[in-house]
Amino acid sequence: MEIMNIAYVIWIESLISPIIEGQVIQLLKELRGQIKEGKLYLIAFQPVYKFWFKKFASERANLKRLRAELRKSNIYLSVIPVVYLGRWFPNNWYLLPLIWIQVFPVLCYFSLIMKVRLFHCRSYPATFPAILVKRLFGAKVIFDPRSPFPEENVVAGRWDINSCTYKVWKLLEKKYLLESDVTIAIANTYTKHFAEIVKDGKFVEIPNNVDLKEFVVNEAFRAAFRSKLGICEEEIVFAYSGSLGSHWNDPRIYADFVVKTRDLNVKHRFLFITKDAAYLKKIFDQHNIVSSEYFVISTERADVPLYLSCADFGLNFMKRPDIRISIKTVEYLAMGLPLIINQNLLGGKELIERYKVGLVIDLNNLNLKELEDFILKKDQQLSLRCKKIAHEKFSTKK
Repeated sequence: MEIMNIAYVIWIESLISPIIEGQVIQLLKELRGQIKEGKLYLIAFQPVYKFWFKKFASERANLKRLRAELRKSNIYLSVIPVVYLGRWFPNNWYLLPLIWIQVFPVLCYFSLIMKVRLFHCRSYPATFPAILVKRLFGAKVIFDPRSPFPEENVVAGRWDINSCTYKVWKLLEKKYLLESDVTIAIANTYTKHFAEIVKDGKFVEIPNNVDLKEFVVNEAFRAAFRSKLGICEEEIVFAYSGSLGSHWNDPRIYADFVVKTRDLNVKHRFLFITKDAAYLKKIFDQHNIVSSEYFVISTERADVPLYLSCADFGLNFMKRPDIRISIKTVEYLAMGLPLIINQNLLGGKELIERYKVGLVIDLNNLNLKELEDFILKKDQQLSLRCKKIAHEKFSTKK
């Protein structure tokens, strides 16, 4: 049997971001540990200005460190400088040729010279050049959308649903689904979404992953931290972990929940683990939420499990209907935290309905009695069920 060289392709995303660390770096290391034969490449297209200016010196140093770290795992990192206007998200239709003329020759080189037979394309921008390489040289292509890119940009207000850019990306999306050898869906809701575009598409469900060696409860830290903040044993801590912005993880939604749960007959506080502490405080101040009701921790990704150890439930609310199961959701489960989500998190709702690992609430008509009953009925068995699902379904190893 032919030994297959594999390349994982990233467009513009920062290699030192927590998401890439968890979803790509750790995954590739695990893959390398299980598959010994063949070469494994990580091809990362990065803005050329990061290689010019002094203010990016620390990032260049981190890339050098990462290259050495990956080399120890027998993974080859190729960082390719590219010219790009603005952030990677807008990707207006007229920018597409600029992307493709830079990506296509690189993928041709890896296919012809480095003998790569499989390109795993993360997200949408680099997938079209990979499909061209497939047509020319017979390489296989995995389309890994991570999320419905065209719809996300409409929700974020970057594109209009009737715009030329949206329509071009929808045409490309259909081409990707038809011509890729397989499309990865991170939940059944994604499979349904993409199957409506291409009925006979080749899909495989591979959910967001969590490193179970990393996301482990630290009971000693829990006791010490809660004691330091004056949180008594019977007090409930609701936790949110991740970024906060105006589109998906809107702090206004959480502010509304904090205000409505003031009438909850259970002593509680809120923990936010986020780098967006200033923005959160600004929104909470507007809602007259005082510091005694919540606390905010800004920390590095490695310490997130420590602070999640101090919580009792994990929160994930979406402003608009969304088909995802968020990364934070599976991290909560790994920590044994039952989920509390709203109806807009469609993938999470499906997960809760199937495995009974949380509660779906209506934020517009919050049933405090239902929420209180759910909190009071939480026991060790529910936490163990959350961890069991994380081990069986979401572990990086799996």
